Order: sequence, then structure tokens, then C-alpha cells
Amino acid sequence: MSQSLSISLVMLVLTYFGDVWRVAAKPIQQQQESVKALTNQDVLTLVRSHLAPNVIAAELVRRGCVCDISARELQRLKAEGVPDQVLVGMISTTKPASVESLTVIIPRGTTVEIETAYRISSQEVKPGEAISFKVVNPVRIGEHTVIAVGSIATGRVVKATRGGHFGRAGRLVWAMETVNAIDDSRVPIQAAGRLVGDSKGAKVATRVVLTGALLWPIAPVALLHGFKRGENAYLAQGRRFEAAVSVDTKVMLNR
Repeated sequence: MSQSLSISLVMLVLTYFGDVWRVAAKPIQQQQESVKALTNQDVLTLVRSHLAPNVIAAELVRRGCVCDISARELQRLKAEGVPDQVLVGMISTTKPASVESLTVIIPRGTTVEIETAYRISSQEVKPGEAISFKVVNPVRIGEHTVIAVGSIATGRVVKATRGGHFGRAGRLVWAMETVNAIDDSRVPIQAAGRLVGDSKGAKVATRVVLTGALLWPIAPVALLHGFKRGENAYLAQGRRFEAAVSVDTKVMLNR
């Protein structure tokens, strides 16, 4: 009998204090739920209620602000009488909006139109040296621009020789490697280029040497002509080419 009474008393005490805790916790929960970030209109309402600027600034710190802090809106609020201290508080407590990203695939084989960014001479570059090009037309996948006009494309010199004796022409060979996408990532591209300088001098020199061999008195003159160098290979600034994306490539875009 006494054991049943003890259990009943314990249950009664637990029920009582449980109800007390729920009653006490309810206002706290309601208070937490009622704390919402301030908006521009909320701030303006507080200012018009003649609260001190430091009080409003403290409220901004406590509650945060989901405010429009564009220059135009801040100018409007200032004209409405919002103090500078409050405007600063709005700026410092407004969290930047989250930026959603979108993944777009640039398919293999996509054409990229490029042009040389500067004049390149086979005499001035060396094999292995990087050379730069610029994108001349935007690359779009659907409604999204993935490679912008003016983006830098990079190639690599494979062979570079200057013009040689007897009019031998210079040669320039290069291969494209990458192009910068809209998110600053590098998209692999492929294209090969080859240029040969003017070699007409070689034919002239050969004819003069043959003539000199037949007419020995002018042989020294023919020999001098034989030392005439051929032209270097020049890749003119602004010369256009087409490259192609070599593998399917992901690009991250901001919405």
C-alpha cells in the first residue's frame, strides 16, 4: 500500500513540474519565433517612432537585416530621415544573397573562333613558348554564354625557324591548348597551325648560282646572292582561326 502511494506521489510531482516547465518555456519559444530580421520598411518605421539611432543600430545587430542596401535605396532612406548610423548598421548586418550556380556542359567539338592577339615571328619565338589568342565571337550553349568575347586562348609553339641562306624560308608551327571560360576555368581546345615564310628568294639565288657556275667571272656575285636569307614566317595580329573543344567540359555559371 505504501509503495503504491509513493509511486503516485512521484508521478504527481513529475506532472506538476512538467506543466510548469511547459508554461515557462512557451513564452521563451514564442519570443524566439517572434524575432525576425528587419526590413527597410521596419527600419523606417523605427526611425519615425523617434527611437534613438544607437537603439535602432543595436536592434539591427540583434535581429539582423534583410535589407535592400543598393545605393539608390540608401539615398531614398537618407532623404526620408534615416540617420547615417542606422544606414551603416543596415549595411553591416545585411547578409549577401546566396548565389546559385548552374552547371553547363560545353560539348566536345564546339567551335571557338579566335584571332592572334599580337604579331608573332618565327625569328622571335622558341619551341615550347606560349602564344596568346583572343576569342572573337561568344560561345553559347542554349541561352547561356560559356566563353565570352575577348577571352584568352593559349597555344604552344611546336617549331620556329628563322629564314636561312639561299633564300630558305622560315617556319612557324603551333598547336592550341586551352581557352578561358566564363568562370575562369580553362577549356581544352585543339587546332594546329603552320606558316612558311616567303621562299621566292631561294629560286632567285639558285638561278644566280647556276649562272655563276657557267659564267665564272660573275661567280663571286652569284656567291653573294647565295647568302641572301629567306623571309621569316610571320603570324599577323588579328589573323583568325577556328579551334574546337577537345573534351566535354563543365562550366559553372552564376544565376
